[in-house]
Amino acid sequence: MEAGARPCLLVAVEGERFGIDTERIRTVVEYRRLTPIPGRPRPFVGALNHHGELLPVVALASLLGRKARLDRDRSAIVVLDWEDAVLGLLVERTHGLLTASDRARPARVLGRWDGPHLAQTLELEGQRVHVLDVDSLLADVARRL
Repeated sequence: MEAGARPCLLVAVEGERFGIDTERIRTVVEYRRLTPIPGRPRPFVGALNHHGELLPVVALASLLGRKARLDRDRSAIVVLDWEDAVLGLLVERTHGLLTASDRARPARVLGRWDGPHLAQTLELEGQRVHVLDVDSLLADVARRL
């Protein structure tokens, strides 16, 4: 990663790896059954009671224009700080951390994943990692409310 880059949590969407800046992550929780939120548009998939706080959950895949996949044994909810609240991001699975010590280098973005929510694409050990622009993602969620 570039000098001064912050660590990213690696998550999967349709088998591709994405990085989420750990500075915005409060915690990661195992997938649990969500309570439906009537009248909420996609990408909202429900709400979760997280330590007494009602946590709206959105599917990362939907925000990226892809179909959300759910594996009850591997899916997770990434809890992000969002203004004065929190937001859950449903991901297919987590893959650990990408840190500044990793030997990642800039990579070409493939058209299928190019979009406004990508900060950069890196190559690490022969695989692409799309680092997300969390502010852009959260602004997209706010527009859909």
